[in-house]
Amino acid sequence: MGRLMGRRGPTLGAAIVIALVVVTATTVALDTRATRPVASMTPSEQPTGDPAATGVVAGAEASSGGGVAVPSPTRSSGASMLPIPSSTSPAASSPTPSAGEAGASPGLAPSAKPGPFAMDLYRAGDFATEMTPIWCAPAAMQTMINIMSRGADTSRVTQKLLYRIARRLGPAPDRGAEPEGEARTLESLQYGSFRVLALPSRAAAVKAAVRAIRLTGRPAALLVWRGAHNWVVSGFRATADPALTDDFRVTALRIEDVWYPRISDIWGASRPPDALVPVSALPQDYLPWKRPTGRYPGKDGRFVLIVPVGG
Repeated sequence: MGRLMGRRGPTLGAAIVIALVVVTATTVALDTRATRPVASMTPSEQPTGDPAATGVVAGAEASSGGGVAVPSPTRSSGASMLPIPSSTSPAASSPTPSAGEAGASPGLAPSAKPGPFAMDLYRAGDFATEMTPIWCAPAAMQTMINIMSRGADTSRVTQKLLYRIARRLGPAPDRGAEPEGEARTLESLQYGSFRVLALPSRAAAVKAAVRAIRLTGRPAALLVWRGAHNWVVSGFRATADPALTDDFRVTALRIEDVWYPRISDIWGASRPPDALVPVSALPQDYLPWKRPTGRYPGKDGRFVLIVPVGG
């Protein structure tokens, strides 16, 4: 259900694969102030956690300096190159988007209806596993793009390109990308607006994710494993339709865990794509943000997620 609204955006296609090599030192001069972590950490505060030691994944391999140019995500011959914007600032502590702010559309799919409600944007083939043990952020973005696109691209070259873009737009000190970098990457590739939220409770975060998915027809992402890993959320089950009321309870989420089919020494076996995860099971993985050696005043102790905003 709900696939029409989740399929507005075009696929990245072959052009974005070709553009992987377009990385130079002069293409884009990034404003580093706009891409620092929320905590504006000093070198002594920067986390240097070893993914193998922590049992989590948080980003991707280091990249060379300079800027990146990426193609417009359209299926056309001679695709144009879309420069990465130098600064956008999704706020980690922004409030949960309301129904009006999220841009509820009269063309909601499935149509609004009373009573228990379920939807799922995922289609077989949308899932992209992380190609290295530390590429969860680009794999999550790749899966989200596939969900929002016609067709699917699960290639390593596209995943690596997404990593490089996210590192430019929101680098984390552990060679990964901050959630803000993921949001900015999706926006720079014209997949709509995304916002990073850091909410005080798990229930509030789950409800915010579900409301955003329902009103925009696009997927969300949870920062699980205390902020070190991404789960894509493609759908849900609830006691009522979030398009009609705020008085609903979420009973389960549809999850794409890009760690699959790996097994974590700490977190256990990963779930297969499009797994239906009861909300009661989320405390096993979706825990308050706490990075190993760094402080994030805007996120520490809160439940962090990335949600789509707008129609």
